[in-house]
Amino acid sequence: MAERLSNVGRWRGEVAAGFVEALLAQGGAAGHNPAELLRRARFPYDPLRRASVTAVVSRRQYSRLAAALFRALDDEAGGGMPDGPTPVGTARMLAFSILGSQNLAMALRRAIEFNRCCRLSRGVVADNVLAVDQDTRLATLSYHMPGSPGAQQRLLCGLAIWLRFCGWLIGQHIDVVGARCAADAPANPMELRHFFPCPVSFGAADNAVTFSSRHLEAELLRDEGELESYLAMAPYYLVVEPKPSARSITHRIRELLGDDFRCDMPSFDELTGLLNMSARTLRRRLEREGTSYQRIKDNARRDAAIAMLGREGMTVGEVAEWVGFSDPSAFHRSFKKWTGVSPGAFRRSS
Repeated sequence: MAERLSNVGRWRGEVAAGFVEALLAQGGAAGHNPAELLRRARFPYDPLRRASVTAVVSRRQYSRLAAALFRALDDEAGGGMPDGPTPVGTARMLAFSILGSQNLAMALRRAIEFNRCCRLSRGVVADNVLAVDQDTRLATLSYHMPGSPGAQQRLLCGLAIWLRFCGWLIGQHIDVVGARCAADAPANPMELRHFFPCPVSFGAADNAVTFSSRHLEAELLRDEGELESYLAMAPYYLVVEPKPSARSITHRIRELLGDDFRCDMPSFDELTGLLNMSARTLRRRLEREGTSYQRIKDNARRDAAIAMLGREGMTVGEVAEWVGFSDPSAFHRSFKKWTGVSPGAFRRSS
């Protein structure tokens, strides 16, 4: 098993071929030659196969391919919005319009206004709301417009992508603790599971994501120069890798925990020593990011389990052991709590 898992730490550094194939399929469905898209994205050419090499793709190559597709379609949403295309450059102008916001709450409300005034097709009405529950300290961002079940699922994924961008703006990882979709559960839930490791409820009146409202109080840390650099790699950061912001305490703790959980993880007191900060400071930082050490540990093990179950060659028992469960039944219970399905059901639908 150790040999099979020798690349666990590297899974995050490469883009799986499936992501590339999905982009090429989008282009092909719209009548664009995949080989031409690959050429525009400057993919390496294999003269023996007379094809571009796509088995192992770098973050930059993937981002260039996504940009080439969006330009070919003249649609930054890749056909994901049911009311029509989103012209290239819209996301950049939206980002510029919110950079001067006092905090994330103001930025989100400006984004909702921008969407209503500048992106929606004439005559189309969308319900786009940010609501805060003061009792639970949870915020819910919802979005709905008329469209097919597939369109509703894409809108929900779009909310997850938007929260990833918001996390980058404030230098914090925004953990989605719940989601709902205005469509029935899809036959193949892999796309939704990529964006939502948490349980998703279906058949709702709208599409929505729920997260800690404490993030709304956070100041925006980015400027226009950082934005321009980020946008060049945005397709990778927003779609492929749900990585905590490098500026967040969540990111620092996730880096310390690593990917192998067969040994005991550090206690909270040990963690304060590793981070060289007092327990009071660490609790305050975690509270500000709307999370806790226990949630970070659970999410780290959840993400590792999801990655391993999506690959061949490991039994569910071996996955349970790798993520720190000596009792397989305890792993089954925890995995179902994290994702809403059992490990076996998750693997069968992968």
